Amino acid sequence: MTDTPIHSTLAHDPEFRDLVSAFVEELSARTGRIVNSIGRGDLDAAADLLHQLKGAAGIYGFNPIYQAAAEVEKLARDGSSEISERAKDLASLCKRATSTPE
Repeated sequence: MTDTPIHSTLAHDPEFRDLVSAFVEELSARTGRIVNSIGRGDLDAAADLLHQLKGAAGIYGFNPIYQAAAEVEKLARDGSSEISERAKDLASLCKRATSTPE
């Protein structure tokens, strides 16, 4: 996986700068809750958290995170055995998010 930063499509918009920054700061906690839910076997909670992450990522212009969260949400809802590994991949992807403009 690459280490290339993921920038928000809204990072240049002064009206969204603080919101994008707050979203990026919350990502580690969000993905931690998702991974913990999966570890406990609570895929319903994980799916709900993934749905929230997907929506927020879409709103704040992080399309790669939106797409990945949508895929992992589907795995959670389907009870897929791939869920743990894919959730870890999502967490790694989220670590690349930055609030700085490209």
